[in-house]
Amino acid sequence: MRQARPDSASINARNASTLKRFHILLHCRARTREVIWPLARNLWPHAPNLWPHLDLGTLLSCGSIQIPSDPPQRGNQNLDPPRPHRNFRGASRLLQILLSESIHTIWVLRCERVIQEKTFTDAEIKNRWRQAIQKRFHQDKIRATTVMRKKASINLIKATWKPALTANGRLPNF
Repeated sequence: MRQARPDSASINARNASTLKRFHILLHCRARTREVIWPLARNLWPHAPNLWPHLDLGTLLSCGSIQIPSDPPQRGNQNLDPPRPHRNFRGASRLLQILLSESIHTIWVLRCERVIQEKTFTDAEIKNRWRQAIQKRFHQDKIRATTVMRKKASINLIKATWKPALTANGRLPNF
């Protein structure tokens, strides 16, 4: 049995919903977005050119984003995506965490603002984002030292967090 194709009205409604989410995460004039994205960017300890341009595609694929070992060359005819260098696994993972936690925090605070009619100061927004990042760090630390206990897991988590913590004056305690 053939499934009915969605009509253009339902497709337009889905597209509008996607664009609204995109607007909330990247273009909305609410303070949440204006505070969180610079926090994420400032925590990024690696070269500025490795921070991606934030657009809909980047946000939707944040869980699989990889830092290439060699930046793509202009005019490169190779259509295969560049493979991440082994040394960039931690950096790629940190980028995935920063993007996904920032997206989630912006969305949660937006829902609280719109649905529950809460207002947030810049300090409250910063604290919520920092709590989310600290929670991820502690989850990783517990996973590496008590759950996984494998050298490879510990090394990956060190490679993920050590550059960011070192840049901010604190070293991870593994």
